[in-house]
Amino acid sequence: MKNLFQYAFALVASVLVLSACTDDYDYDAPAAYQGLYITGDQTAYAFTPADETQTISFKVVRPNGGPAETIDLQSNNELFNVPESVTFEAGQTEVEVVLTCALEAGQTESLDITLPEGTYDENYFSGTFSIAASCDYIWESAGSATYTSPFWGLQKTVAVQHAVGTNLYELIGVFRAGYNLQFTLDDDYNAGSIPAVQNTGYVYSSYGEVSMEFDPAYGSQFVNDGNEFAFSVYWFVSAGYFNGSSGPDFEYFTWNEGYPGE
Repeated sequence: MKNLFQYAFALVASVLVLSACTDDYDYDAPAAYQGLYITGDQTAYAFTPADETQTISFKVVRPNGGPAETIDLQSNNELFNVPESVTFEAGQTEVEVVLTCALEAGQTESLDITLPEGTYDENYFSGTFSIAASCDYIWESAGSATYTSPFWGLQKTVAVQHAVGTNLYELIGVFRAGYNLQFTLDDDYNAGSIPAVQNTGYVYSSYGEVSMEFDPAYGSQFVNDGNEFAFSVYWFVSAGYFNGSSGPDFEYFTWNEGYPGE
């Protein structure tokens, strides 16, 4: 492993910008729309173990009112207590549904809520409203590390944090703020695994976000010598891979403080 940190810096000669994202969703049907639809202020919910309740809401809307009626709802995930139906009173145009779930730390789930066929206009609404929900871990400080990336031409000191009760760790803001690099250690605090795909936050104007792929079947490795770690990955955008033919590129980090194996 004495050659672990022999590398040549290579600066990516592309202009990369950070794109913004939003979880807000607000659907307004056209004035001529006659059917039902489902809408909500959010389609993505992020909870923490500290939340006393995990609450999700959406609305079933009939823009033009009408007589009293009950509308069946179908859902595809029993972890969410979606009612089997909603009831409109005469003239009522919308019914708000508030439901709860009990996701555990590290759990991510999706939910589809579907209206009966014939109650909505497919030209304006697909019939299904989708929600994603996740519950984060409880994180604690695990020191700091120096991260070195020949691909990006950078070297920086970043904080390390640990998901309590797990072998999961992450390097904070390795590429851009809010984009952490996750990895696991084995029981002896040696290199374990890296998630298959992680996003970097860098975006090409023509090809979208640059992502990092860890694939042992195609040569990716994650190794360490004490507190010095190295892993090899592929970089890709929607148009393809930067290094698909040359093999995975190595990235490095030295766990300067807080390495649990010492």
